[in-house]
Amino acid sequence: MKHVHDKSSETVVYIRSNSVESLNLQQLRSKEYADQQSLSINIIVDTNTSGLSSLFERPGMGRLLQMVKDKEINTIIVDTLCRVSRDAYQLLLFTHFLKGNHIKLVVLDGGVEDDN
Repeated sequence: MKHVHDKSSETVVYIRSNSVESLNLQQLRSKEYADQQSLSINIIVDTNTSGLSSLFERPGMGRLLQMVKDKEINTIIVDTLCRVSRDAYQLLLFTHFLKGNHIKLVVLDGGVEDDN
């Protein structure tokens, strides 16, 4: 797991994959979006982690959830929803958790932005 944390940033990019190529592509797309939007970002990466694994078993996701609880961020960017989870129930819980904490979710593949 690699993460960069800068207290001044309120936007976090979450990246997850088993493939280095996929990690690099997700990071590139996220940085391009952040540049277009003039956003300063933190990047949290979970490597060698399946999208079917529990959100709570992933170190990076655990850090992301803690940042939400601690009110350190207001926006999360993901390349696709399956980067969060391939399990529909976990994905539903995650988005409900974000909504309850007034966190904006930006999904790059599909052009989805949820402002709550």
